[in-house]
Amino acid sequence: MADADAMAGVAVIREAPEALLLVSAHRSASGAGEALSAALGCALPPANRWTGGAGVQLVSAGLDRWFVVGQGEAEPALAERVEAAVADQAAVVDLTHAREIFGLSGDGVRTVLSKGCTADLRPASFGSGGAMVTAIGKIGVTIVAHDGGRFDIHVPSSYADFFAEWLETASRAPT
Repeated sequence: MADADAMAGVAVIREAPEALLLVSAHRSASGAGEALSAALGCALPPANRWTGGAGVQLVSAGLDRWFVVGQGEAEPALAERVEAAVADQAAVVDLTHAREIFGLSGDGVRTVLSKGCTADLRPASFGSGGAMVTAIGKIGVTIVAHDGGRFDIHVPSSYADFFAEWLETASRAPT
């Protein structure tokens, strides 16, 4: 991957998540979200948003679906805690080894991402605390917006190298 200076004002950090779970509530389970929220110690995020607690991030991933991203908590411990909380109310799928996270920052991030993403990424529409499941360069991704214009892009591991190449090309292409 090219260095940050050569990538149109975009700094990139590529890493494997410490823990990444997808929680999907069963149709009849109306309390799954509240149980998950209580177990993680953070508020349940509204649609297209994320919240955080002690060592976790809870990301809205659609109707009654959430990504749980562990930040400092070991994968098995987090998975056990989440599964216990939503036992008969939701399915929990461990995606830790199936995703990579690209942390992007810098003045050119929104411009570069807009070259392959049809979602509205303007700060007024997608600012800090925003989350969306969308596509970039025809790859299904989840985008999480943080303070200071920083983004985490969750990419399927099998597409991570391609995404890195796409990102480098998009950052060098004229607008």
